[in-house]
Amino acid sequence: MSSLLTFCYSFVSSIFKFTMTQVQVFTDFDGTLSLDDTGLLLIDDRRSMGPERRRVLEHEILEGTKTYRDAVQEMWDSVHLSWDEAWAEYFNNCTIDPGFPAFNDYCREHNFPVTVVSSGLIPVLEKIMTNFLGEKAKDIEIIANKGEVTGRDWKITWRDDSIYGNDKSKTLEKARATATKDTIFVFCGDGVSDISAAKHADVLFARRGRDLEFYCKREDIPFIAFDTFAEVEQVVKDLVEGRSRIETSASGFCQVVPK
Repeated sequence: MSSLLTFCYSFVSSIFKFTMTQVQVFTDFDGTLSLDDTGLLLIDDRRSMGPERRRVLEHEILEGTKTYRDAVQEMWDSVHLSWDEAWAEYFNNCTIDPGFPAFNDYCREHNFPVTVVSSGLIPVLEKIMTNFLGEKAKDIEIIANKGEVTGRDWKITWRDDSIYGNDKSKTLEKARATATKDTIFVFCGDGVSDISAAKHADVLFARRGRDLEFYCKREDIPFIAFDTFAEVEQVVKDLVEGRSRIETSASGFCQVVPK
């Protein structure tokens, strides 16, 4: 009897796994996955641009008088710290959202791919991710800009020629082209560079109190405000386990509603 029960349990479990809702997770890094903005830490340094000029540029981005790429290019051109100084004074103290490791483990258990899409620099992100997640970081694809440091000068090499330098919507569009029709696309962000990707997500999470939340409210785009990835995990679980569903509005945007 015990053998029969074991067989039935395995059979039912295999069916559940086969029919389970598929999810793909995409997240910004600076200010979203990481509680610190690695770029701003350097840009706000007294040896660089500093916060006053940086805030002027951010205002110009939001008002549409300067492209994101042009503004951030000016920011990075102002950075004058060595690689070792950047790590000793800033990056070694960076922290990631305390809810992310558990959420990442949940995604790994269910074979939900997690992708970091960032306007930051690949070498910085890779090292910080490895510091916090160890070997698990290798399973997370990072799509960001290349960068190199020569002495005290930082050079950013943009991923594409879009106004964002790395148009995150292209990453989601490429993934959706090969995903099953019912795959749920989750995107988590906090800033202006996340706007293009936000429009392609089924579930949009905007970190509370940041520019992306402000933009979504202004443009009437459905989103879920969050403070920690533990909240993201709960919403994803509710979708996967059937307690909620995705509903598309007349404007074409999606939102999560209870069943």
